[in-house]
Amino acid sequence: MRKTLTALCVVLVMSGCSLIPEYKQPQVAFPVTWKDGSIVAGSETINADWWKSFQSGELNGIMSDALSHNLDLQASLARVNQSRASAKIAGAALLPTVDASLSSGANQNNNINGNSGGNHFASNSNLGLTVGYELDLFGANRAGVAAAQANLRGSMYSYDALGLVVMGDVADGYFTLLSLRERVALAQKNIGILKEVLKIAQARYDAGSVSLLDVSQQKSALATSQASLALLQRQQDAAENALAILLGKAPQDLGLTGTGLHTITVPKVPVSQPSTVLAQRPDIKSAEENLVSANADIGVARAAFFPTLNLSAGAGLGFIPVADPATTTLSVAASLLAPIFRGGALQGGVELATARQVEIAQEYRLTVLTALQEVNDSLMAVKTARLREDALYEAMQQARKSYELSRGLYEAGSADYQTMLDSQRTLISAEDAYASVRLETLEAAINLYKALGGGWVDTVKPAAKTAVAAATSAATMTPAVGASQPIVEEPSTKGKKKN
Repeated sequence: MRKTLTALCVVLVMSGCSLIPEYKQPQVAFPVTWKDGSIVAGSETINADWWKSFQSGELNGIMSDALSHNLDLQASLARVNQSRASAKIAGAALLPTVDASLSSGANQNNNINGNSGGNHFASNSNLGLTVGYELDLFGANRAGVAAAQANLRGSMYSYDALGLVVMGDVADGYFTLLSLRERVALAQKNIGILKEVLKIAQARYDAGSVSLLDVSQQKSALATSQASLALLQRQQDAAENALAILLGKAPQDLGLTGTGLHTITVPKVPVSQPSTVLAQRPDIKSAEENLVSANADIGVARAAFFPTLNLSAGAGLGFIPVADPATTTLSVAASLLAPIFRGGALQGGVELATARQVEIAQEYRLTVLTALQEVNDSLMAVKTARLREDALYEAMQQARKSYELSRGLYEAGSADYQTMLDSQRTLISAEDAYASVRLETLEAAINLYKALGGGWVDTVKPAAKTAVAAATSAATMTPAVGASQPIVEEPSTKGKKKN
């Protein structure tokens, strides 16, 4: 009895071994301040519904539609469910298997020698139950569970990251559409002005005050503007179609009424410290979970070098002709399988898993550095866009004054046509440039929101369960952008012996 207990203790101690390397987050040097030293980071945080800072009711409505019906998000949610199912499958390896069997048969023996006794007919039935369990001596199955759980967390972070991209694309697409509608209306207004001036030039030509050159140049300017209008209308139609796809709708069902950017507020985006980027961006968290999964895969590859022990027990009940009593059978078995020679395949598996872990570690560092780059780029874009908007607004105002003066002088016969035509072209160009830079300013704010994480908060928290229970109950977990997201617990190495 003592030997049996000793052997059982040895098995239990061995089953606590883990060959997963200790996880260490890759180190990335964070700057103390952003590249533009004039930008002071504060403690104010971004709201999760950051798009409401643009103060557009129509944008709020379509953003809700996008988060509910965007097809890319729906596909990403399906990938989360796939990862969840994989975690359940991996977790099942830690539990026993139970199988039932039922068989029935009959046979007849014919007497061909003519002896007494005649023919014999016999039937039999068997009912069996088998229980099997693999002792996870070296943590191969637990490492597989850890990898699957990390993949699940990573897929949920990827879902959030895609949600942030969709939010930015919807806001950008909506503002682009409004800008194009505004530029179309502006082009139509300018075409009306060009037609009025053409009438004046034609009347002065008919009166013999100017040459035919004035009329021809004005007709050329009118035709050029009409061609530009056609291009803007095509771009507007394409923008409507693209936005409809983001909302999961057919283009003809879009039904937006906004006409321009004049009602849109340009918000001041709260800027945080560079070191907080790690906690603010779901794509960084997703990259780290990929690394955690790759780290666990090394444990799986290492465990393949060691034996596997399978235990099984079976019970059966047999029924033969009614006159005979039923028979019962009981069986207990154990099998040990140890690899001896695999031609280097096992070592190759460890090397492959290790190399993949190194690769993903570098990808993680690149993801972090790219995030810092995007924030720096967006900060500079916001700053320069505001300067450009102020300058182009002043240019538009001065161009408008110049055109009004030159047109008045031309109609009075005090200025030549070329002066008026130049000021007319300058005004059209200045108005279009200002409409474009207004969009540029809004896009810069959107990109900064995205680069800073868009108010995202890590709500993927470990459940208060063991790794086994969490893996087998994963089917109850559902991700949602901006909502609380319970998830399986990451296996801890504390209290486990390293083999």
